[in-house]
Amino acid sequence: MPPKKKLTKAEKDKLRKEEQERREQEEEEEKARIAEEEKRKKKEEKLLAVERQKLENEERKHRKLEMTELMEIIQNNKSTLQANEEQRRKESKWARYMRCDGSPDPTIQGEINTYINLRLENHERDDADDVFKDTQLDLALIAELNYLLADTPQEDLVDSQRQLYRETMGELQHLIQLKLDAASLHVLCDASKLQDPETSNLQYTLKNDYITLCVWGNLSKNPRIKSFEFPEAGFGFDIPRVLTLSGCAMRYLHTNFDHYSIYSKAYYPRLKKKEEEVVEEPEAPPADEEQPAEGEEVGEKKEVPENPDKDDTMDLLAALRNGGEPLEKEEEAKPEEEEAVIEEDFDDPKSPDPPEWEDFDEEDDVVDLRAYHVVGGVFCFDLLSLPPQPKVCKDWVITQMVAPPRLDPMDYVADPPVPPGQEKPKDKEDKRDEKPPINVTLNLTTDVMYLEEPQIARWDAKNQYWRTDGFSNFVFDEDNRTFKFSLSYFGTMCLLQDAHINMPFQSWEMRPHKTNACVITIIAAIVELEIEIKDGLCCLSQPSDKPEVAHIVKQWLAPRELIEQLRVAGLNVFPQEDSSKYVTIQNKNSMVTDRLYEQMGLVASTMAFSWSRWNSEVGEDSIVIQASEALRDEPLLEEDWGLFMVNKRRFIKLKMTEFDEEFSDELAVDVQIDFDVMAANIKIAFDHQGDLLSRFHRLSFKSNLYHYTRELMSETSKERIQESSIEFIDCVQQLLRATQVLTYA
Repeated sequence: MPPKKKLTKAEKDKLRKEEQERREQEEEEEKARIAEEEKRKKKEEKLLAVERQKLENEERKHRKLEMTELMEIIQNNKSTLQANEEQRRKESKWARYMRCDGSPDPTIQGEINTYINLRLENHERDDADDVFKDTQLDLALIAELNYLLADTPQEDLVDSQRQLYRETMGELQHLIQLKLDAASLHVLCDASKLQDPETSNLQYTLKNDYITLCVWGNLSKNPRIKSFEFPEAGFGFDIPRVLTLSGCAMRYLHTNFDHYSIYSKAYYPRLKKKEEEVVEEPEAPPADEEQPAEGEEVGEKKEVPENPDKDDTMDLLAALRNGGEPLEKEEEAKPEEEEAVIEEDFDDPKSPDPPEWEDFDEEDDVVDLRAYHVVGGVFCFDLLSLPPQPKVCKDWVITQMVAPPRLDPMDYVADPPVPPGQEKPKDKEDKRDEKPPINVTLNLTTDVMYLEEPQIARWDAKNQYWRTDGFSNFVFDEDNRTFKFSLSYFGTMCLLQDAHINMPFQSWEMRPHKTNACVITIIAAIVELEIEIKDGLCCLSQPSDKPEVAHIVKQWLAPRELIEQLRVAGLNVFPQEDSSKYVTIQNKNSMVTDRLYEQMGLVASTMAFSWSRWNSEVGEDSIVIQASEALRDEPLLEEDWGLFMVNKRRFIKLKMTEFDEEFSDELAVDVQIDFDVMAANIKIAFDHQGDLLSRFHRLSFKSNLYHYTRELMSETSKERIQESSIEFIDCVQQLLRATQVLTYA
């Protein structure tokens, strides 16, 4: 083998130069390849952005159509309902005008003033029997005014007229109190005629459905009588020795209505006043700052050229449609016509800011009537002086007139408790003058559910509020429905219950029976309620085994009347506007919840709804509920329920279930829009653009519950929705708003 020829220096330099050129060429090719790849990716991103925009435009277009149609349906229902309500109010007003039963019209100031003045001047009907009869008419007039205030829209009754109605109600309540005092005085003046033959003391009881009057008078002054009980009224009390030797009387007056709380400022919600924003005036520009040119407005910005990368987006789309071939020069202007213009969306009003409430800043003994409400009415336990009794002298009966004719209260304040380490006085005279607290036994009313030991309070007439001091030694017997306590002051008292004892709710469900009929079940913190709805009326169906609500069960009423009766009966599952201050709730956007209540009412004849534990896992702007089509009147199985997420823009069915371990917002559809796949197959996406957008809109979500139900449910469901009456829809919406189940469960 011949030896390898040695390269000369020139040859080596030549090879080295060729290698250098080859490497430089490879580097340039790699740079060109990278630049081309980046350019391709950039084009695909632009195409993807355009496609995204088209999908969003499609959604905006459908949402605007759907929401506009929905708002028209809701507004038409409201208009029809308002017209019906206006006609009903006119007919009621005419019927009131044509009533010829001698009762005054409380809305006509001349009639009601004449009625009140005649009642005040007529002392011939001051005996207890007549007062009780006349008081029923007074209460009916108060109820009529109260109903008018609640039933008449704000715009149909000016503020001055509303204030006049409230003042009339106050005057009627004052009239009732004056007449009851006059009846009590009438009984006390006839004490010797009404005395019990066994005890020689006055023992008098009179009651009807609204008022109970009991009077005990110490005529015998027997120190061995240490207590007394009115069995008909379920009220008993101890009599201290200092009172057994005095000419005193004790009055127990119970009314099943509360005519005191409305005068307390603690009765009304306390909204925080927003501080007025101080608008700062713009500072004058410095002297050396460039001044705007003539004709140019101050603050006007100069036009900034748009990103040039966006200009060729539609060129690329057209190029891909052309099979990747470049466009001719004369076709360069065409993409401007195909540019995806942003569709106008449905104009949503701005969500209102959540209200902020003032803290209750009174003394600890003062009752916050936003946190507690009066149950079982109001009762007065008064210590009175016994007026002089008639004396028989031969054929004459001498009676000392009581002038002025009014009750004479006796002063009694229990002695303060003896401090530890000190002994009670042992002197007999001192013992006789002792004023111990009065022990009282109160049988609780049978038409109120006491879900916990009630709290007792007394009315402070000077400061106009309820207060809890002056009571001790509480004993609550739930089985026998008795409440024992000791009081240091006589006066007007009431029993209180936590207004939010049943909140928050554990769960809720609404299930249709048939067209224009459904049932709402609420499992509250303590009780379980079922409210049936049929057409425009509703009734309590459960609990049916509680005697306290037997008078309400299966009584078909308007929603407002049922809500009031349940509150009076101690079954308060209806939050007030400021209840969020006292209860831990799911804070949600008020516009989202209000709209969902409206739509649930529209489809309540065919769709069942239930609470979801995942509602607390999403933000304030979204709500998660369970829902299902329910055409049969029977409870649904677990697998029947679907999970839905609702926000301001969409009503979405989720792929997950209520029993999954983690929350996921993945859509429950057979077609998922995968933008990565779309980017890889962008040309195919354009070839089938209509199909893709249509399937995306149809299968992924709807803009609201109503259109989801109407378009994706069965024909039977659509018929039920179409046949739902506006009275039924309104009744469902009223109860949903009253219970606020979306935020209080």
